[in-house]
Amino acid sequence: MSADELQDLALAGQEDRAQKCSTRELSLILAKQQQQQQQQQQQLYYHPYQSSTGATNQTPFQWGATTVASTMTLAHAAGISSFVTGGIGGVHRNGQVSMDVSADLTELSRTPVVVISAGIKSILDIPRTLEVLETNGVPTVAYQTDEFPCFFSPNSGISSPARVDSAGEVAAAYWAARDLDLSHGMLVAVPPPNSAGESIEQAIQAALQQANEQGLTGQAVTPFILKKVAETTGGDSLRCNISLVQHNAEIGSEIAVAIAEQKNATAVGVIADPIPDLPRPSRIIVMGGAALDIVAKPTSGELLLGTSNPATCSESDGGVARNIAEVLGRLGSSPLLYSAVGKDDRGQALKRRLEEYGILDSEMTVRSAEGSNTATYLAILEGGTYDLHTACADWAVMNEIQPPPLEILTQAKMLLVDANPPMDVLIATAKAACEAGVDVFFEPTSVPKTISAAQEPEFLRCLAGAFPNLDELIAMRNAACGIDTSTYPNMIDKDDLEDDDIMDLADELLEFMAKDAFLVVTLGERGVCLVSSNDDDDNCIIPVDSVTEPVNVQNCTGAGDTLCGAFLHAILQGRSKEDAVVWGMKAAAISLSSSERTISPDLSNLKL
Repeated sequence: MSADELQDLALAGQEDRAQKCSTRELSLILAKQQQQQQQQQQQLYYHPYQSSTGATNQTPFQWGATTVASTMTLAHAAGISSFVTGGIGGVHRNGQVSMDVSADLTELSRTPVVVISAGIKSILDIPRTLEVLETNGVPTVAYQTDEFPCFFSPNSGISSPARVDSAGEVAAAYWAARDLDLSHGMLVAVPPPNSAGESIEQAIQAALQQANEQGLTGQAVTPFILKKVAETTGGDSLRCNISLVQHNAEIGSEIAVAIAEQKNATAVGVIADPIPDLPRPSRIIVMGGAALDIVAKPTSGELLLGTSNPATCSESDGGVARNIAEVLGRLGSSPLLYSAVGKDDRGQALKRRLEEYGILDSEMTVRSAEGSNTATYLAILEGGTYDLHTACADWAVMNEIQPPPLEILTQAKMLLVDANPPMDVLIATAKAACEAGVDVFFEPTSVPKTISAAQEPEFLRCLAGAFPNLDELIAMRNAACGIDTSTYPNMIDKDDLEDDDIMDLADELLEFMAKDAFLVVTLGERGVCLVSSNDDDDNCIIPVDSVTEPVNVQNCTGAGDTLCGAFLHAILQGRSKEDAVVWGMKAAAISLSSSERTISPDLSNLKL
């Protein structure tokens, strides 16, 4: 409402232009207002009518003041799951004779909205009201107390049907009712904080006696009582009312947040419908870089600097996270990829191709960033060996990567992140996953990014596993241990490292990671090193020739990503870490022998 509308509503109460509007009056007063609007030829009519300035040439606007019942109806229609009020209506005193029962109770029995109040208005018959709520199957609870509050006072002398002690308990009960397709709402009674309640309760009893003497019934009783009590208590009732509503609002906001956070929970084992505007859940989520890879393979021997070299150049979709997601998709693990591309032709084409690889809901999870280029990675390979000679990367769009929503993250079993998103995003996402019981894995991506990540103890403590090459292992270990990394790559002579030396480096790094964490270290032609802090796992280095036949290497870029994706797929299938490494090495061999793409389509033929 605008300030003018609020002002006019306040005046309307004094001028008898505000009609109490319960569910039965909604259609009537809306029709009346529509007719009035048509007559005055205004779509949104506000009449600044003020009695102090005299009548205008327009009819004063008529207001409908909603009750708990009508507010529940309108809130539910708007998709709102909870709201705060002062107190609800109920069975009037002597209601067993008059049959004067508030529509609030009926609405609570048929509209799935949580109502947070200070209990039932003490001018009513509280025990009979609770009986009617029970008859109608409405969950009715007192918040952090065993005694049901009576609006102004926390003490009614009446036991509450049930008790809850946290907003999370209320939210869990709300979603359990939705899982069971129950239509009722829920009443949460919060004890008022103001100590003036007892004297106000005495004034209420006196006002009730006066109402009886004047023969007041039905809707006329409540306004009369409230007015008399305000007069008798010198405004204490109004101050107490404001205080309890503010307190209710504080508790109600906590409940609203808890309901939102538990939106995807299924408390009774019923599978919830997919949430609108969220992707389908997946057992594995991958977050990080998606890029266009341009690879130049010299057709002659040694590269000549400062001049053009004959080469074969190819383009393909790349980016560490995207590569790993493609492997998982081709193998049938249906991953979700969270990344970002530019809102350009390259980025939109890349997103469309993701679905071909079995990556879920890419339109919802891969952000298209205005004003950014799609990330581009230019790799120049060595002649003959096809190892990486040098590379350049346009990677600014990675700052636009957004983490998975909590509702999606909590349904996953694994989260794999590469080092491309901003560090604060990586830390926040890893911590959220850990708290949700999701295993977090890390693909270091490059030595500089590896160093930045390993210097963050919060991030390392979240990691259940990582997939560095030997350079990245050395950099991670040194950064985690606080050793100067500025002289890299001359910190350790890799050629002098024996198998035991590599395992020692891995053991030192594992001290900073999660309990029972592991490292899969790729060693090029030497093979793969598996080291785990879990005593049940065997630490070993697996030579390449023990796993695959000799490979005609066409392209080294992406082989580590292929191994990582295939390893995670095997773990999802219940295989041991050692079996998963062997299987990942077989997949990497296929990638190495592929001249057409970074990731080979032939992976679809690889079976566990």
